[in-house]
Amino acid sequence: MKKSALLLIVLLMTFLTACGGVKNAGDTNQKADNQSEENSNKEEKAAEEAAPNVEIVKQTSGAWMDSIDTVWVHTSAVFENTGDMPVAIGETQMNFKGQDESILGTATMIYSIPEVVMPGETAYITESTILDGITDPAQFKETTFNYNFEETDETSNLLEVSGVKGIKGDEYTQYKVTGIVKNTTEELQDDIRIAAGLYDAEGNLLGVFSGSVDIGINAGSEAGFDLSYPDLPEGIADKVATIDVKAYGWTW
Repeated sequence: MKKSALLLIVLLMTFLTACGGVKNAGDTNQKADNQSEENSNKEEKAAEEAAPNVEIVKQTSGAWMDSIDTVWVHTSAVFENTGDMPVAIGETQMNFKGQDESILGTATMIYSIPEVVMPGETAYITESTILDGITDPAQFKETTFNYNFEETDETSNLLEVSGVKGIKGDEYTQYKVTGIVKNTTEELQDDIRIAAGLYDAEGNLLGVFSGSVDIGINAGSEAGFDLSYPDLPEGIADKVATIDVKAYGWTW
């Protein structure tokens, strides 16, 4: 009897392990050419195509000095699900590199909007932070990314957005995006996460705002939003030609 119970426990643990989610890692660090990859066989290529995959397809970064001589950096990017299955994007880390290839600083615990991305769809990440110990914005060179993601059976839970408007501000808030988000689901959404991608006339990413409506929205109801966070480099307001807003709901 004891042997049977032990065998049952072992089989159950094996089953749970096999069913666990498999995390994948991605980054934008340069990779050396690998001849073996070019010579990989068709079976390996087919397996890669069937695996979940997320890539950063657009990004922008800029550093500036504020009125009290503090150096800031803004980085935002667009994730695209280039695989054939839904993925949940986990945490992203941004690495701010200097002209000498050193790390000037990092930003961690950055999460995409939306978190779940369907095949062929996109999500935004954004962050602005102080570069401590840096006295000249020209010392900043670029941002690289590390992130993780995994296959999921969930959906993006994207909500309807309307009335989107870009408004030029003043010296304190150079630009903001307003609009309306509607709960098009059949249940209360406790929290709505929103991101607004700003693009120029050529489709280049200028920056991304993010925010939330955290008061809860009933099914079929709507609420306004006003996005101006995080701070963006100066001069962006006059370049904005199109705005793309994504909003998704959370239910606790």
